[in-house]
Amino acid sequence: MTDSTAGAIAPVEPTSFWEDVIDIFFQPAPVFRRRATKSVWPPMLLVAIGVGIIFAATFDTIEPAFAADFSRNMAVAMAKTPQMTADMAEKARGFAEISARYAAGLIMFISMFVIGCLTWLVAKGLGAKQTFHAALVVAAWSYMPRIIGAVLMAVEGLVMDPQNFTGMMSLSFSPARFMDPVKSNQLLFQLAGRLYLFTIWVTVLLAVGVYVTGKVSKERAVVFGLLIWVIGSLPALRQGFLAM
Repeated sequence: MTDSTAGAIAPVEPTSFWEDVIDIFFQPAPVFRRRATKSVWPPMLLVAIGVGIIFAATFDTIEPAFAADFSRNMAVAMAKTPQMTADMAEKARGFAEISARYAAGLIMFISMFVIGCLTWLVAKGLGAKQTFHAALVVAAWSYMPRIIGAVLMAVEGLVMDPQNFTGMMSLSFSPARFMDPVKSNQLLFQLAGRLYLFTIWVTVLLAVGVYVTGKVSKERAVVFGLLIWVIGSLPALRQGFLAM
């Protein structure tokens, strides 16, 4: 039987922000109920600043993986653009490294806003009664696992042999970790990367958030999760097609 009312927001006991930061990993539905009408800034800033600090402080540990991806992509670009010189490539690498080290927080902030907009639009298409503000709140809280992902990536950079870094995918908790970035089918490689543990975790939290704040059925929440994952996969699919 379709459950169309279980997602209704019911009165709940207030909790502190830091209690909800912990609960989002274990009891996400109550967190979305409590925070649906609260400010989006605390969770959004925590994720953006947290990830930004982690990347800035630990980028050196994962730099070999970043460099492997950049060198491979730049070689392809130089082959397609003969007028690009080695000096231009080196300048581009310096800019890319600075951006990767210091712009992670800003990128995360923009990502949360974009995902919040997509969440609102896709949920509306499925009949959700979710406000735009609630969609942004859901996106911000759903991105909390990204902080853990950033920490684990830094730890991997510390304990793994840099010689085994074939690219950033080699640090991901996804099937792409075990695939050769050069020899593998590029479309399958990119899709495998989308099966990243933390991408799936975020997607599940987004679906739970829509179920709670949008007052939709569980079935529609599942459909929402699948749709938002597919939409998020489009840039990866494009990259895979272009590399084939």
